Amino acid sequence: MPSDRMTAKDAIRAYRLLNQCRDLGVDPANWREHFFNGLRSLVKAQVVIGGEMRGFDDPNQQFQAMGIRRVGWESEQAERSWTEYAESTPMERTPEYPRLRNFTGDMVTLQRDDIWHDRDWYRSKTFNNVHRVCGIDDYVISIRRVPRLGHFTSLFLHRSVDAPTFSRRDVALVKLLHQEVGEMIGAELAAAAEPGLRKLTPRQRDVLDLLLDGDAEKQIASTLGISRPTVHEHVTALYRHFEVSSRAELLALFIGRARPPRVT
Repeated sequence: MPSDRMTAKDAIRAYRLLNQCRDLGVDPANWREHFFNGLRSLVKAQVVIGGEMRGFDDPNQQFQAMGIRRVGWESEQAERSWTEYAESTPMERTPEYPRLRNFTGDMVTLQRDDIWHDRDWYRSKTFNNVHRVCGIDDYVISIRRVPRLGHFTSLFLHRSVDAPTFSRRDVALVKLLHQEVGEMIGAELAAAAEPGLRKLTPRQRDVLDLLLDGDAEKQIASTLGISRPTVHEHVTALYRHFEVSSRAELLALFIGRARPPRVT
């Protein structure tokens, strides 16, 4: 059916979403939340969960999830129930893990039907004790290598209970977007382990904006109407936040990335 295939219009919308994420790319929490909500809209998912993972493919390395975000829950209780499940169930004990663990290539994307027969799924504790309680049912899961960082990025998309299953078109869009995002993380898109902007104070954001303009501390003090020692304190705080030791190192973090929007 034509409606079950990805169209040129779908591809345009997908790359528009990627460009929007690139504009937010300096802050890992901002771009990822925007990406997840955009993806929800494109494939009509109820919930999108994802982040980055270390140690996924190495049994000798401790597994570590980074920057995990969960968007789209129908209620706070549903989100709490899923969080409790996720925090109490190691990755290796999930039904999907055996199919995901030994994949080859850059990426694997699976639908629920690749893992469960319908009869087994709707009789399972996984569905009845976890998914149904959280208001979610059919899912697509995708694991993508991030070559420049040596770890992985994950996507887990759910439809609500009683919603239609994901189509081939939906899965194709997930694959396209996850493939592209995996190439961008650590370059145009900040990785989960990188410091973001959300914990900066408004004044620190003001100083950062002017540093990115190329202003010296004396100019910044004049522009903001504060003393040079105060400006220097803010600059030092920015160095600590971004884990750098010089102005050159700080500015280097923003090379190849869209400049963060100014604080208004």
